Amino acid sequence: MKTQIINAELTYTKLFSQSYEEENLIRFWDDEIPDMYTHNFTLVKNYSENLMEIISDELTLRKEQNKSFLRIEMNFDINEKILGELHVKPELTIYDYMYIKTDRFRNIGGNSDCVIKQASSDEVILDGRTIDVLANEDSMGQDFARRRIDRKLKVYEMNQPLDLYVCYHKDIPIGNCELMTLENIAKIEDFDILKEYQRRGFGSKVIKYLLQRAEKQNVKHAYLITDSSDTAKEMYKKCGFEKIGVKTELQFQL
Repeated sequence: MKTQIINAELTYTKLFSQSYEEENLIRFWDDEIPDMYTHNFTLVKNYSENLMEIISDELTLRKEQNKSFLRIEMNFDINEKILGELHVKPELTIYDYMYIKTDRFRNIGGNSDCVIKQASSDEVILDGRTIDVLANEDSMGQDFARRRIDRKLKVYEMNQPLDLYVCYHKDIPIGNCELMTLENIAKIEDFDILKEYQRRGFGSKVIKYLLQRAEKQNVKHAYLITDSSDTAKEMYKKCGFEKIGVKTELQFQL
């Protein structure tokens, strides 16, 4: 299952980014929004004894390209002590891959006083864009939040396996979420409920809806990625998600 998840992650990233693959790594870049970390990074495929050499080479390359950051992703744990060998110290973040069978939607409750719509009309797309900016402008800055969602909207409009959904309460948009459905697995991503509507069951209702939608398409497995600071992590666990692996991120400012 973890292999399917990693392959789905590659599919998702390639919706937004170009890529170049070598034996030990894949480099991703997005010329439209080059300052977006999640579209511009290096994936180290597997752990090896020369891991620090690979990272050092990537640091050198990014500096030669006059880039302001380097993001390294790895689908395995890393010993923090070995990072001391690097001449540039990164910010380390560990993410959890959370997995669930889509038919588990039957066990999820949630606030029934909401409506979830796919962003297939101009009105719902605009609502989704507004929610995305409101949910992320404090942490990202308004300008970047706008550029980020506008970049994503281009992909949503290309008839890709990725769609945006918007949650409404009394006709007011209060949240949104992405769902990518592949043949065997679905990915839930960029899930936001506005702060004033959190902890009221709306998030659970969105999860239930997305899992049910995937299950109707005969997709039997689903996953999402979360970190320890994600306020929705406990909700995911209550919905039935289980940890199935980790992703390590190293963020270097150059």
